[in-house]
Amino acid sequence: MVEGRISVFIPSGSGAPGFAGIAACLREDPRIRLVSGDMNADAYGKSLSEAFYLMPPSNDSSYAERVLEISKTEGIDVILPITTSELIVLSEKSDVFAQQGIQVVVSQFKGLILSNDKGSLHNWAKSIGIAVPDGMVCSDKREFKENSVRLLLEHSRLFFKPVRGNGSRGIGLISREIEPVRASHKPELMPLLLSEWLERLPEIFDVPLLLTEYLPGREYSVDAFIWDGNETIAVPRTRDKMVSGISVSGVFEFNETLITETKKLLDSLNLRGPIGVQWRNNAEGIPHLLEINPRLQGTTSTLRHAGLNIPLLAVYKALGMTVKLPAELNWNRAFTRYWQDVFL
Repeated sequence: MVEGRISVFIPSGSGAPGFAGIAACLREDPRIRLVSGDMNADAYGKSLSEAFYLMPPSNDSSYAERVLEISKTEGIDVILPITTSELIVLSEKSDVFAQQGIQVVVSQFKGLILSNDKGSLHNWAKSIGIAVPDGMVCSDKREFKENSVRLLLEHSRLFFKPVRGNGSRGIGLISREIEPVRASHKPELMPLLLSEWLERLPEIFDVPLLLTEYLPGREYSVDAFIWDGNETIAVPRTRDKMVSGISVSGVFEFNETLITETKKLLDSLNLRGPIGVQWRNNAEGIPHLLEINPRLQGTTSTLRHAGLNIPLLAVYKALGMTVKLPAELNWNRAFTRYWQDVFL
């Protein structure tokens, strides 16, 4: 660490929608010097960083080596991953970075493998008594058809998503009956009949699909933070409005059930750092686990308006700094997010 400065490297995702909010959180400490990277040379985050690097894909064999090279050049103190695809490779190499005095905010390999696979997580959560939607993993069209037919006997709508993936990529909604399209409504996820989906899906799936009942209730995201030997922080917020799977409006809600269930789940997975956990209520108002993002979520930045700055907390904890947490958060506070222009 250079005297008076803390250098933080976000190696991928400076073009992601949530990058600007995370950068704003970090800049609440004037000592932070932000270095970022992206595969896109014109990523907007370039304009919000002191230094920017064009990066290879995180699944490229050179990725970890490139991150280490840049970290040495820039005198990086903390690496803060914000994209799912880079977590595994950085976790595997975290000891190599530590030997160079560089701390990586990432969970251990075993917990990441389980968390990043939505199908494995679904089965794990069910095994420890956490409610999950009725469903299963399908590897091909035959399994998908057989299980959909069975589930549609009990549920009017089904939902599916790849077991590995980000945001709203590859998701789909199945309806038991044809549903009318209302021209007055904004576009949403279009429900299709099972027969229509079977015409579109390949015989063998590149990535297995998690097929479940569709839960009609309110959706929540819990922004959590856990560090070695410390109490887990868990802050639920409603997902009242979403754009392309990204939460843009909600309320910080003191929901004891969600806080308790989130802590139970995270304790069982031995994760560390910032974690996002997605939940949705069924028709009776009971929350069911949807997925985990074992990293900073883009919308986590809104928590600074509730009184908690998780990106800064992650940096401070990684450096072994003493952190005083707020005695009480600003519960029931609503937030909204908006687009902003930058010029490259």
